[in-house]
Amino acid sequence: MKDISLYENVPPEENDLTVKFRVYNNHSALVPHWHEHIELLYFLDGKCTFILDGDSFSVENGDFVVVNSTEIHSFTVERTAKYFCILIYPAFFSDVRFDGTLIKNLIKGDPFIKDCMTEIHAEYESGKSGADMMLKSLTYSLMAYLLRNHSADVSEKEREQKSQTLRRIASVTAYVASSYSGKITTRTLAALCYLSEGHFCRFFKKATGKSPLEYVREFRIDRSTVLLRDTDESITRIAELVGFDDVNYFSRSFKAVRGISPTEYRRIKRTKNT
Repeated sequence: MKDISLYENVPPEENDLTVKFRVYNNHSALVPHWHEHIELLYFLDGKCTFILDGDSFSVENGDFVVVNSTEIHSFTVERTAKYFCILIYPAFFSDVRFDGTLIKNLIKGDPFIKDCMTEIHAEYESGKSGADMMLKSLTYSLMAYLLRNHSADVSEKEREQKSQTLRRIASVTAYVASSYSGKITTRTLAALCYLSEGHFCRFFKKATGKSPLEYVREFRIDRSTVLLRDTDESITRIAELVGFDDVNYFSRSFKAVRGISPTEYRRIKRTKNT
């Protein structure tokens, strides 16, 4: 199930902390993916549209989003979004009972969550001794609060449907990861799921928020960023390597997804590395 395209493996910190805290200023879209860790996002500024296991919702200042383990998610930012992000690895729950628990995905206007996330951020920025212990302690407090006040009521049938969706999507994205440099059709992808082409397109769009071909395009763009950053291949050659027949279409697609041209992306990344 853990294909390299949709599955995101985020390693823990060097000291094996089971909690990671970050502050992001995001200006672009997050492509559909899933991971085993739980992700908590508290939005400070801006707006974006989240798609999480097929459900779409708008997020703005003061909103709190919970991405439970293995939930397929993506979001599109309107201009920019600043948010706190906590990643909680499975080992965090090794000595407590949490298996099978799901938290509501969108929580609005909860003052306890706001205060807790603010305190976690302050502790993270403090640099004081014991900050890692405080981070873990505050995260335990937050998770206990979410468990008691914002648990999601999900039936076994719904759990199995989610699992089946993930298996189908994973088979498709694994194929894309191995075949993106060649021609990919929706008919081929639909056959992997044993669905008709029309049914498959609706299924994939609902689960990921992208049409199959939009996902393929964005996957190819994502792979091109590595070549732009780490090789001296020409833009035309890179376009060919990631499956684009037309370099002009590649450039337009890259700018639509990343907000800048391939040439600008390469220049910025190399400037940062010098």
